[in-house]
Amino acid sequence: MPSTPAPTHFNSYNAYLRLRFGGRVAKISLDLGLPCPHRHANPPGCLFCRPGVIMSERVRSLGSITNQIDAGVLALGPRYHTDLFLAYFQNETNTAGEHEWLIARYDEAFRHPRVKGVVISTRPDFVSEPLMDVLAGRSWRKPVFIEYGLQSVHDTTLKRINRGHTYADFVKAVEMTHQRGIPVAVHVILGLPGETPEMMRETFRRLADLPLDSIKIHHLQVYRGSALELPFYQGEVPIFETFDDYLPVLLDCLELLPWRIKVQRLVADSPRALLVAPQWWDLKNQIIAGVENGFQERGTRQGERARSSVK
Repeated sequence: MPSTPAPTHFNSYNAYLRLRFGGRVAKISLDLGLPCPHRHANPPGCLFCRPGVIMSERVRSLGSITNQIDAGVLALGPRYHTDLFLAYFQNETNTAGEHEWLIARYDEAFRHPRVKGVVISTRPDFVSEPLMDVLAGRSWRKPVFIEYGLQSVHDTTLKRINRGHTYADFVKAVEMTHQRGIPVAVHVILGLPGETPEMMRETFRRLADLPLDSIKIHHLQVYRGSALELPFYQGEVPIFETFDDYLPVLLDCLELLPWRIKVQRLVADSPRALLVAPQWWDLKNQIIAGVENGFQERGTRQGERARSSVK
């Protein structure tokens, strides 16, 4: 698979990985087999979420973390022409479990000879200082990266989408993780129900003041079987119908994001069979080109209007 040219108007995380590890890096998605505890405690969980979107049952059927990594190496190595891999604990909430059980599975990834680093995706309300201490200790062996789902800095939005935590919970988790020298990524969704473009821009203004390493930006997608599906069909959930609708808001937000924060993702990704709307997300190269061209037309770039007190 040919690589996409490195962008020049935003700080590409893929370019950073190439520099850090000396070549193209592939992430092997892993499944601990743990259901999201928030979905169980506060059904239906986050309104935008739908089990099975991030990862298919096929990965879980492989069993152990070691088996999943071995299968990922065989599948992704030839596809991306690389032997550099990150073990990505991606599915559901990957810190929600008994600590010894979790650490044993993380350690399978740390010990795997083909793995160069470990990425753990989770919620900010399911982390603890003891677990962060363990991961900080492991980071001397191989680098550790933490991803926190936030989606919006607005507590009114978080309550509306049944997110189950506050912005303050997120800030606390970021500070706890950053203090231990672990790079932090944040997940944000643009177009959440009830949010205006100005509210989306405010999310990026406030994130600029936090010690974040990178960001994943998603546009709101409606999945089959999610809590948003029926309201969407009833006309109650506006979405970005086209990339041209999404692009100006995305560029505004990126202009407010300091250059030091690397951009991992510009749009959401999902299996087409589960996606109700919108249907334009999979044009990756065109999307990157659209962002580059949009910045060029504006004469700006990421961070052009950023405020940041973080050094």
